Amino acid sequence: MVNLARQVSCPTVAPARAKAPRPSVRPRPLELATALVLAGLATFLLAAPARADSAPTVCDKLASPLGSDAGSGSAAAPFRTAQKLADSLAPGQVGCLRAGSYGDGLRFNHGGSATAPIVLRSAPGERALITGRMWVPRGSDYVTVADLDLNGNHQSESKPLPSPTINANHATFESDDVTNDHTEICFDVGSSSYGVADSTVIADNRIHDCGVMPAANHDHGIYVQAATNTRIVDNLITHNADRGIQLYPSSTGAVISGNVISENGEGIIFSGDDGVASNDNTVERNLIVNSLIRRDVESWYPAGNPLGVANVAQGNCVSTRGIDTGGGGFTARNNVIASASELVGTGEGGFRPAAGSACAGAVPEVASRLGADGAPSVSAPTPVGKEAGDGTTSAPAEESPSAGAPQGGTHGAPPTGSAHGGAGTGAKHAAATRKRGTAAANKHRRAAHRARARRARSARHKR
Repeated sequence: MVNLARQVSCPTVAPARAKAPRPSVRPRPLELATALVLAGLATFLLAAPARADSAPTVCDKLASPLGSDAGSGSAAAPFRTAQKLADSLAPGQVGCLRAGSYGDGLRFNHGGSATAPIVLRSAPGERALITGRMWVPRGSDYVTVADLDLNGNHQSESKPLPSPTINANHATFESDDVTNDHTEICFDVGSSSYGVADSTVIADNRIHDCGVMPAANHDHGIYVQAATNTRIVDNLITHNADRGIQLYPSSTGAVISGNVISENGEGIIFSGDDGVASNDNTVERNLIVNSLIRRDVESWYPAGNPLGVANVAQGNCVSTRGIDTGGGGFTARNNVIASASELVGTGEGGFRPAAGSACAGAVPEVASRLGADGAPSVSAPTPVGKEAGDGTTSAPAEESPSAGAPQGGTHGAPPTGSAHGGAGTGAKHAAATRKRGTAAANKHRRAAHRARARRARSARHKR
């Protein structure tokens, strides 16, 4: 039992339960062309309930760069490493990291429960950094990671791996700053080999500068690979090498809402491969703009593969990069296009609609820190089970995951088309877009050819 006299009050994440998905409301039409409905949407957004993480809580155990893993984890004798702190937490407890840097990554070796998750976060009024790979493996359910800086660079593995990697159920990441200094994929959600992830929540984070440059069509900010009922809400997702969010090859029932997704190689893709497809995913009321290589929203399914079913992109604000429905597998409706002059840059790489623009009032602006929370306007999809949607094929032999260390699949490589017409925020941005687009498009073509060759070699080997 921890001495209560040594506990430290924390102002944010509540220890009683993990972050719940936004409360759902009944579907309603989005008639964005009328001022009346725009006003109604704005009223709805401002009336949305505040997040539970504003409630006070308690740090049950602590770690500090000046501590020792031989300590008790109290305020007077904190642990030294984030790993020791996480390992020490019992269900329902909150572990707090004092300001400073914690290396060597982190593996959650156990989780909590629906009513008593384990929570890892920065100490109140401070900000801690964890470098290296963070992994939530299968079985470590009900884990919350909040108010931390996570840098997946500086890994101990010989080859950098995606970070954070999530193979458990009910993992929540909120109010974190996530990057890897352009070395790999950042969020990798689910794996057919290492664990299909159910009910992941990624909310209120800044996810940026993920993936090797120049872009090669492999590295994304959030890669939902084999997962059910994922919630990606109110994040700023920016400056990632390839897609801001990739749904490939088997994302089922994801809700992606209220995000600012800007200046990535591409915005969002619905996709599938090897006989499976991503289904029942909703992308709505996001600001998805200024993709540097391809479209803001698109899809890709190889010849002979089933197309996605019941995927929808609705009520989003996109730039003149636009939405490409030519690949099939999703429906686009009631989306609005904003010109470059109608988008205003904000801090940390975000954008917002200018006053009076076609998108003003049509999308939440919380990810650019200029508005209130919003809730998805569709009911949450019915859960389909922990292992639903499984069936992705294994990676080619030369990319097979090593024992105990998931790799993030084949990194997803839908082939690229040509770069489309750009929509910069000025002459400097337009010039950068053209330069990067030309180089990356050529790189993508070569990468796609190599990926097809690897698959062919792998198929011959399996036979």
